[in-house]
Amino acid sequence: MQFANKNWHQLSTRQADAGERWTISWDTKRRAEGDSRNTAVEKSESAALDRARHLLRMGFIVYEISEPKGTVFLAESAIIQRLGLSPKTEKREPRLPPDGPLSARPRPTALPKTGSQHGT
Repeated sequence: MQFANKNWHQLSTRQADAGERWTISWDTKRRAEGDSRNTAVEKSESAALDRARHLLRMGFIVYEISEPKGTVFLAESAIIQRLGLSPKTEKREPRLPPDGPLSARPRPTALPKTGSQHGT
């Protein structure tokens, strides 16, 4: 599988911008089909696949990748199958300090005053 070239020192004329844009539809959590979704735009197929892979590794949901003409290139199931990744859907309990919640900890008491007092 070919990856987008991330090193600008090695750009070739083959990677010149042809004006076409690939669109990746994604979101941080699963939403209904009619709801609005985030989109990312890339200049090539390989860059779009790299972006989809990155979004999946971050635990986001990638719904589809569309070609520059607007037709769906890969749907969600095909993206997961091709990239071998899937978004994390497990729910984790909130992390608490080892001693339990802060409200359950005893509050510190005032320290006794030491030394001489001024004015005496």
